[in-house]
Amino acid sequence: MVTNLIEHKVELTQREPLRCKAYLTLYKIQKIVDKEIDDVLKMGVIEHPEAPYASPLLLVKKPDNTYMVCGNFKELNKITVFDPKPMTLPDDIIPKLVGSKIYSSCDFSKGYYGIPMQEESKDYTTFVCSRGLMRFEVMPFGMVNSGSTYNRMIRKLLDGSHNLESYVNDVLGHTENLPTHMEILQDFFAKA
Repeated sequence: MVTNLIEHKVELTQREPLRCKAYLTLYKIQKIVDKEIDDVLKMGVIEHPEAPYASPLLLVKKPDNTYMVCGNFKELNKITVFDPKPMTLPDDIIPKLVGSKIYSSCDFSKGYYGIPMQEESKDYTTFVCSRGLMRFEVMPFGMVNSGSTYNRMIRKLLDGSHNLESYVNDVLGHTENLPTHMEILQDFFAKA
């Protein structure tokens, strides 16, 4: 599900499009690449564009031994205007936990994919692989400001909530008793 709270916007310091060559894909992992691309195409995460940009494809192995399709946006990140939105620090959260006895941690599965790309920024997310050009419809991993946009979205989502704290891509619920805990979780799930 894609949120309507925010869009990811990319601002560049130059107008000249960046084009990189595709990385060589080893034959033994081509099936994995094809499966992952097919999966994210079906999910509506990527599409086939006509775009002047091209970053190489990266296939990132996650801790659970599954894979994630990413662009290597290293060159694009060098010319992206940095978003200084600060991330929440543990020192901001820990004092709020005093007195709490019950905790719940919620992790948004593929949370970045829940944030749409601004239409004018979609071409910047284009990556090149053995199957040609693909671009993201939603915010990809690996862009310099993706974390700031995600943090901004979570703060909007939790605005007005009590006993719900955001850290990186998790939301921590904390209360002194179970009835109150159930109330804050219901509030959170209604918003999410």
